[in-house]
Amino acid sequence: MSGLEKNILVIDNSKLSRMVMEDELKSSGLNVSFATNADEGLLLAYSLDPDFITLELTLEDMSGIELISKLKKSGKTNSVPFMVVTGYEDSIQRELCLGAGAVDVLYKPFSHGELTHIIKGNLDSAETKTGRKILIVEDSSTIRAITKHLLERRGHTVIEAENGLAGLKKLEASFLDIDMIVTDINMPKMDGRQFVTKVRSQQRFQFIPIIVSTTITEKENVRLLLSLGADDYIVKPFASEEFIARIQSHLRTKSLYEELGSANKQLSEFNETLEGRVEERTIELKEANLDAIYSLATAAEAKDDDTGFHVRRIQHYSEALAKKIGLSETQAEEIGYSSIMHDVGKISIPDNILKKPGKLTKEEFDLVKTHSVQGEKILSDKNFFKTARIISRHHHEKWNGEGYPDGLSKENIPLSARIVALADVFDALTSRRPYKEAWPMEKAIEEIKISSGSHFDPGISQAWLALWEAGEVERIFNKWQ
Repeated sequence: MSGLEKNILVIDNSKLSRMVMEDELKSSGLNVSFATNADEGLLLAYSLDPDFITLELTLEDMSGIELISKLKKSGKTNSVPFMVVTGYEDSIQRELCLGAGAVDVLYKPFSHGELTHIIKGNLDSAETKTGRKILIVEDSSTIRAITKHLLERRGHTVIEAENGLAGLKKLEASFLDIDMIVTDINMPKMDGRQFVTKVRSQQRFQFIPIIVSTTITEKENVRLLLSLGADDYIVKPFASEEFIARIQSHLRTKSLYEELGSANKQLSEFNETLEGRVEERTIELKEANLDAIYSLATAAEAKDDDTGFHVRRIQHYSEALAKKIGLSETQAEEIGYSSIMHDVGKISIPDNILKKPGKLTKEEFDLVKTHSVQGEKILSDKNFFKTARIISRHHHEKWNGEGYPDGLSKENIPLSARIVALADVFDALTSRRPYKEAWPMEKAIEEIKISSGSHFDPGISQAWLALWEAGEVERIFNKWQ
């Protein structure tokens, strides 16, 4: 890493802390800019294009968590790595910060060199991941040139193809290197529909994100392309910031796939070397997998303006409900920790749609609904995630068959998904969202009663009401706030 080229933004209201950090970072060859409050920090973050940001939680004009949220919502800063440097030591706050995307949390006072070590380590790691290979499939040479310019400015390598047939040939010639595809719809020889179908028909290309570039008049085709395997779409003409934000969002998703694959590989190698330690190995693998799924689930919830406690409430609601209907302790525990991953597919949904305060368009809602299938894909490689895969795909099915993605009804819906469906809806009703306030618990209970036999399994609804009468629902709700 060339330190002189790296710009660090420090947002901290303590003069002493700023002096200490300035001394350490500048002596390490890093360029440092300072902000004393959140508003000033946001202005500098948007104008300076920093490579790394450190921030204090206890700012006077805005909480650190709120500042993190604003940084993550902006296309200019949502891909900039950041860490929290604070004198406020609290395990819950630490979990919130890491769940929101912080690379680390460092408590003051810290040892000399510790801050630089964390920052440089993350900058070195980022440099190995920044430059990605992106395939542009577009018959307009002008649009290809504009797109290429935007992506190369961000350090990416662009491979060009003038139609789907040429794009497929280039993809197959270098499939291990392509990280993302951006394709037009209407092209000669092989159009976008045929191209997406061909790409998704090959297992080796399943985890390459595909963004469809479309026009207003072509939007009717968007739903078809999403069903064929495209991950997102953008309407031409598009703003450069929106385009880059979409690209960065899907590249981060691909990085999560790669990290999960790497973790799975390490776990498999760990298995092979410890065949004689069966019981100990099983416990260790379970703990490692639970850590991995909680990290992924927290990342997904952070995209949806959630705190991470949502998945904990779902876990304990689901486990209690499973026990209430007569499942064993082991079965109930498995459904509980698997439920944590129910919305992991939201990682693949653009932030501007997930966090939209108003009503979604039909196209936007169709895209959001793909999160159940996307979650199943993310969890597809490992037997440990079998129940989580089932829950992810089917937790939006309804007892009357009017849910998605498969329109299953009654006992055809897996039991684990029926349990999590009720727990998820109850928690959504009693939680604040960008588009609504939290419902009182009594009102949410009435909604469960009304929806029994249409949305929810009647037997599971009765078990839930019994948990409510016993005070168990309220106990879990109050504990995980």
